[in-house]
Amino acid sequence: MQFYTNYLMIISPSDFIKKEVSRYKRASANVIGQFDGMYSIAHITVMHQTRCKPFLVQPAIARMRERFCSLPPVELHISGFNYFSHGSTTKTIYAVIERTQQTNNWFNLLMKQMNIKSKNFVPHITIVKNIPVDDFNKLWPYFENRVFKASFKAESLTILHRETYSEYVQWRVYRELFFGDRLLAF
Repeated sequence: MQFYTNYLMIISPSDFIKKEVSRYKRASANVIGQFDGMYSIAHITVMHQTRCKPFLVQPAIARMRERFCSLPPVELHISGFNYFSHGSTTKTIYAVIERTQQTNNWFNLLMKQMNIKSKNFVPHITIVKNIPVDDFNKLWPYFENRVFKASFKAESLTILHRETYSEYVQWRVYRELFFGDRLLAF
């Protein structure tokens, strides 16, 4: 019996992009050694909910499914790399999702349909996450001017789940919610 569950809502890129990001992660490990998230599959994190009671979340997900019928799929373009600073101790390198008026409007509508209020949402695909600044300084010159251009169609939101207090538990697919007029039966 699950008392508390964590949920991770993501948009998955194409297999080609997943392979390329995996290649960048392996190349990064050759420079700085192993790091957390080295084996994670490429994705855009939309929302991470922790310590939720499934009987409250599951009806909300069903309502979200209905609202996604009016949200069309969107073509997303990757263009190069950037990084986030987390204070003065760690940084995250990521693949940039191009921000256009269309993609900004689409992500704003997605957030509205999910009932999320986030003004600072930056869609991205993480390459290396929360690495010490010394490791970042070794690695960033390899990414700074590298060209990475690719695109993929975001057609669905994948909802992953795992028990909150279980050790070594993997994320598993809970639901796939399709954008537009395609619905996946529960």
